[in-house]
Amino acid sequence: MVRIFLLWILGGIVLIPYSLYQLLFHASRDQYALLIVVPLFWVFGFWGVVGPMLAAWKVHRLMNALDQAGTRTEVERAFEQNAGKEVIVDLIASENRIPKFLARRVYDRMAARLTRDPLPPSPGTGSR
Repeated sequence: MVRIFLLWILGGIVLIPYSLYQLLFHASRDQYALLIVVPLFWVFGFWGVVGPMLAAWKVHRLMNALDQAGTRTEVERAFEQNAGKEVIVDLIASENRIPKFLARRVYDRMAARLTRDPLPPSPGTGSR
């Protein structure tokens, strides 16, 4: 995440001034559209494209780690190492269209309730 933010800053420092310089001093008429769209996309559209890709990558990494875990401690370790809480908070926030701070409160309450009262076994899986 930090690398992508640094890439965005670097683009803001290098790409935007260069495209504006080209637009104002050297561009022909057929280059105007591209040189206007590049800084606008970089400022307003970059995170609209990169954000969902980052979220999908985080979920993919978490699911692979959870699939490879065999024991409960390995599952807990994989969940913590792959920012499992943040992935779930992001999913709660995006699916319910609520801010992340509310999704964190929902997650914290849900986790506290599950640790206090574990789920009963589902029907058909218990011993007879």
